[in-house]
Amino acid sequence: MELQQLRCFLAAAELENFTRGAKRAFVSQPALSASISKLEAEMGVKLFTRNKRNVVLTPAGRMLLKRAKNIMHECARAKDELKHHDMQRVLRLGVINTLSITHVARLIEQYRRQHPHLRLNVFDASEAEMEQLAQAGRIDMALTVLSAATDNGGAFNQSQALFSESYHLAMAADHHLSQLPSVSLTDLQHEPFIARSHCEYRRVFQALLKDSDVRLTVAYVTNQDDRALRLVEEGVGVAFMPEHYTSPGIVKRPLLNAAEQRTIGFTWAAGNNQDEVDQLVAFACTARWP
Repeated sequence: MELQQLRCFLAAAELENFTRGAKRAFVSQPALSASISKLEAEMGVKLFTRNKRNVVLTPAGRMLLKRAKNIMHECARAKDELKHHDMQRVLRLGVINTLSITHVARLIEQYRRQHPHLRLNVFDASEAEMEQLAQAGRIDMALTVLSAATDNGGAFNQSQALFSESYHLAMAADHHLSQLPSVSLTDLQHEPFIARSHCEYRRVFQALLKDSDVRLTVAYVTNQDDRALRLVEEGVGVAFMPEHYTSPGIVKRPLLNAAEQRTIGFTWAAGNNQDEVDQLVAFACTARWP
């Protein structure tokens, strides 16, 4: 049994006509008839009942029809898989821009080294921008802040947590508040403050400050964490920072009565590149996180 014989058989069976079947199979009508006759002789059964107007499948022909469709489908699938076998796979990852680049770079570098045939495209984004990228289909998954909104209303409906952390007050190593084991919001009443405009919990901190009747003296507003850390290190002011941020010239102290935490992890939706997503998630779960 040859694939060309099955192609001719399918064309004739589906159209119930040898002439039209031959046109579909791109062969002459005599060639199609000869191919089917050869197949019948090889199988030892009649596949068609022939008359002047059309041909009708016999019970044996109907049995072969189902098998032939499956065989041709699997052949087409195998051809497609082999065609794309050597093509470089692509995974588009969105990364929240309030995650330390040190941890992001380590993850990407190690993963790329272990998966050289995968092209990992990474996009920095704020929490709001991340959702826009996901809705537009421009990213396959996100490394971001997990929240009820992300899990229950966004474009991505699956998640895997990696670590949780609180927010601390970052200050220069020689800052006078660095001697305290923890800092209250009232301690910040007259301190120059570095405002991180892209912080996911900015509104939460503003509400806490309002409840404490504390007004900050904003000395600098930035949407870049490396710049905020440098400003803190140089003594320009203090800043609320995620706990995992570190720098040689700063110290961090927990905030009293400010128990806000965030959880960092992956979010995604099932798609054609699910294998790539699953592999990156599994790899990241074995990495060292704060």
